[in-house]
Amino acid sequence: MQKLKVDDFMNYKFLSGITVSPSGKKAVFLAKQANRKKNSYDSWIYIVDFCTEEVRKLTSFGAEKNILFDDENTILFATQRTEEDKPEKFKEKTVFYRMSLNGGEAFRAFEIPYAVDEIKKISDGVYGFSAIVDRNRPEDVEERKEYQDYHILEELPYWANGAYFVSGLRSTLFVFEEKTGECKKVTDSYFALEAFEVCGNVIVYKGASYDRLLPKTNGMYSYDLSDGSAKELCSADQMRIGLFACDHDAESLKVYFAGSTMDRYGSGQYPDLYVYENGSVSMAAKFGHSIGAVPTGDISLGGGVKMLVAGGKPYFTACVGTRGEMYTLDGTEIGKVFDFDGSIDCFGAADGGFVMVGRTPGKLQELYFRHADQNSYEQISTLNEEALKDKYIGELHEAGFTDSDGVQIDGWVILPKDYDPAKKYPAILDMHGGPKVAFGNTLFHEMQWFANEGYFVFLCNPRGADGRDDEFADLRGKYGTIDFQDLMEFTDHVLKLYPAIDEKRIGVTGGSYGGWMTNWIIGHTDRFAAAVSQRSFSNWLSDFGCSEIGFSFDVNESGNRTPWTDPMALWDMSPVKYADRVKTPTLFIHSLMDYNCPLSEGMQMFAGIKYHGVPSKAVLFEGENHELSRSGKPTHRVHRLEEMKAWFDQYLKGDQKEC
Repeated sequence: MQKLKVDDFMNYKFLSGITVSPSGKKAVFLAKQANRKKNSYDSWIYIVDFCTEEVRKLTSFGAEKNILFDDENTILFATQRTEEDKPEKFKEKTVFYRMSLNGGEAFRAFEIPYAVDEIKKISDGVYGFSAIVDRNRPEDVEERKEYQDYHILEELPYWANGAYFVSGLRSTLFVFEEKTGECKKVTDSYFALEAFEVCGNVIVYKGASYDRLLPKTNGMYSYDLSDGSAKELCSADQMRIGLFACDHDAESLKVYFAGSTMDRYGSGQYPDLYVYENGSVSMAAKFGHSIGAVPTGDISLGGGVKMLVAGGKPYFTACVGTRGEMYTLDGTEIGKVFDFDGSIDCFGAADGGFVMVGRTPGKLQELYFRHADQNSYEQISTLNEEALKDKYIGELHEAGFTDSDGVQIDGWVILPKDYDPAKKYPAILDMHGGPKVAFGNTLFHEMQWFANEGYFVFLCNPRGADGRDDEFADLRGKYGTIDFQDLMEFTDHVLKLYPAIDEKRIGVTGGSYGGWMTNWIIGHTDRFAAAVSQRSFSNWLSDFGCSEIGFSFDVNESGNRTPWTDPMALWDMSPVKYADRVKTPTLFIHSLMDYNCPLSEGMQMFAGIKYHGVPSKAVLFEGENHELSRSGKPTHRVHRLEEMKAWFDQYLKGDQKEC
């Protein structure tokens, strides 16, 4: 077996955006791949025929997105193929092309004078689309030049991850008529659109209006194109609405949606399934798990449908346990549709079953098909077969245990390449973000590469993680207590299972919440010989005003504390308070456009331990945001991993030199 290389992910194809034809007999989807020369990602359209199970590439330009079926044999997509397709400076536009599936080149169809985020067909020549609108931006193009040099901030959040300042910006819903070129605005300038669906001649959408603080709750609305009337389906003060889908076969408007009342576990409370029909909302079934979530990973890029209605029943993905599988409503109960070993990242309802982008153990993303009359599925694509051919991919060995409080914790261990139980090895504890995120048994390029470089890698889902119930996931005001306990007991458990691990050569790393936990760990134990803290936060007091989610997520997670109501409790919960106790050499990795966990949070911890003489180093990435490890520029992703390996090699394998 050959070693997996750090840049092998550049050979991976990332699948997303499955869109099924009106007949359900074929589908198109996007496949993205890193382009080393451009230091970006190419994006192509592929088609799959469910009758022949043939999967083939449709486009080769490499800049396609926003695919939809215009009819059974015609697709519409956005791209920039000529200089004319590119918007002028200080202006916006999106150009759409049509392509016949019966052959021939794509041709320019129309352009929309906005940067379109999502588009859906309503009827022939009529489309609904969403785009960001800045109500503070001057109409005059010349005045816009000066506008680039200042920012008006009147709201929270005032900036957003990777997007810079967003005060005054709103995702807005429009209706576009191709014949006239008219873009009719459906939502007003203060309404923040979150998602929309087309159900016949009606657009269903969700979001909330605000002019000071983005609210925790949102509402659901409809817009009828036949008479231009708008209607409130679910008021904006009842609950937090998540994924939703329309029943196209219902005689009147019927919408299923995930809704959380947040009455017992705050804003992180899991949703139940609700339905709007006959003019009112009612609960369809209790669920209490994440709807639309899947286990985390670093081998996917792009989104896709995670909830739809087929045959009058809602279907959706959910992270339950350590898998991301498909669930449906059967009468008044929600149950699993079939067993899928891994993660269903997105799916579509096809003729005779479901087509899915999935991750299964030891494999990259592929297309799978589940026949409606069978409790099984089959792989129908081989787009990533060559990428891992003859490479060592370590099995995720089950290593779950029961903690000292009697709680079952799921965990795994990946053995180093060419493992010899008679030898001693260094190891890395890798922690997920969230905290309401879960590891599963699917492939993680980062962890596999470290295993190929001679490290044990071990990972688990401590309390606070996704996949269980609200009580398990409830970490409000408990950060650094039960989660820290589970992680340390898991480390003890793994050391007993694998005596080949050298307990003096263990490293720890994590990003986001995992970065917070890395910061916490190094201030509360010296058992780790090296640490890498990624996209972290370290101070609940400062993060409130600096993070895009400080005023919302932080307040909820800290137990409804603010810097004014309980500053000392927040300080006691902050890793930076314990920076003077740190002895562990620590590398900090941060992105300059990360406004979820802003730069100031990682740098506070870096400065604190550097001041106290601990070997430390910070590597900061220009132009990257919170998603660096998953969708950052290819060369940046490589450099990040190389910096991590160099740090761990220095302190877990070689001579320890101060930085």
